Amino acid sequence: MNDPRPPGPRRFEVEDTLESIFDFFDACYEKGWTDGLPVHPPTPSAVDAMLRYTDRARGEVVGRVPPRNGAATVEHIAINAVMAGCRPEYLPVLIAAVEAMVQPDYNLYGRQTTTHPGAHLLIVNGPVRKELDVNCRHNVLGHGWRANATMGRALRLIMINVGGNKPGVTDMATHGHPGKYSYCMGEDEEGSPWSPLHVERGFAPETSAVTVICAEAPHNINDQKSKTPEMYLGSAASTMAHLGGNAVYRSGLKSEQLLVIPSETARWMADLGWSKRDVQNFLYENARQPVRLLRDRGGWDMSPFHPSVDPGNDDSMVPIVPRPEDILLLVAGGDQRHMNFIPTSGYNLSVTRPISRKDGTPVRSVKDFLR
Repeated sequence: MNDPRPPGPRRFEVEDTLESIFDFFDACYEKGWTDGLPVHPPTPSAVDAMLRYTDRARGEVVGRVPPRNGAATVEHIAINAVMAGCRPEYLPVLIAAVEAMVQPDYNLYGRQTTTHPGAHLLIVNGPVRKELDVNCRHNVLGHGWRANATMGRALRLIMINVGGNKPGVTDMATHGHPGKYSYCMGEDEEGSPWSPLHVERGFAPETSAVTVICAEAPHNINDQKSKTPEMYLGSAASTMAHLGGNAVYRSGLKSEQLLVIPSETARWMADLGWSKRDVQNFLYENARQPVRLLRDRGGWDMSPFHPSVDPGNDDSMVPIVPRPEDILLLVAGGDQRHMNFIPTSGYNLSVTRPISRKDGTPVRSVKDFLR
């Protein structure tokens, strides 16, 4: 469980025949090196091509991945990226994502071993998002984009092959969800009237960055009729404070919740004078439940409530996060006034890291590494 040694490389001879490729996949599947889907053979030439997109040594340890605490070297990240079907230029994004995931606030050990159905959602911001063709519009959380599908999948394979994540053995998720195969999106910065996530977190707009957040499956909120932002966001608040979720029971901890809205709606609200903080404040005040409905069910008495809550007062209203800014608001998706609530476990935080060179200098383009 806590073996700090990185898994040693294993060599397979794979011929250019369907039978040989299937034999390779069968061997990987039997040894628990896959997510259940076929993987691309990480040939030395493919891994070397991937490593052109970093200025780090292949043996450099980016982080230790629990529960096995395996060493996620640059080469291990590249190998899993090839297996997932990534293009070589995706490697800098994955290195930054692993750096983010091993930060203490992310609580990766808890996320790898919990019964909660959380999956690692990768959010890409900045110019690299467009350069790599990361989808941020229609079907943003669905199929159809190689960058989204393979980068999200590569993170899962790293969690499996480096971290020892194995369903029913170390990964104790009761149900899980399909995002545990792949979970990746971009933010629609061009369509948004507000500052994107990475800028809110102190990075320049021209800096490319990744954010990782461990979250449940997205839950669609359909409101095509509301004529005011208050009514529209009221639909979101009701969904976000549902009784079966962790949010209302974990507001006394470090926690965040995520709402994704399309640019059409964001611009409509902005045209009516609503800032992003106005939206967050409204949701914070209205996404609540009274103690009387929370008592003796769900996560009652398992975590501290928000300091403003009196657990002995049935009328005391319980928020879903400690502060308004803990409601993360992303602009992404296609047209129409759907929203998507992406719940978290309620007891860990997202982490944002720049996509950068070894010395910490942010890259303007992944092609910087080729120069």
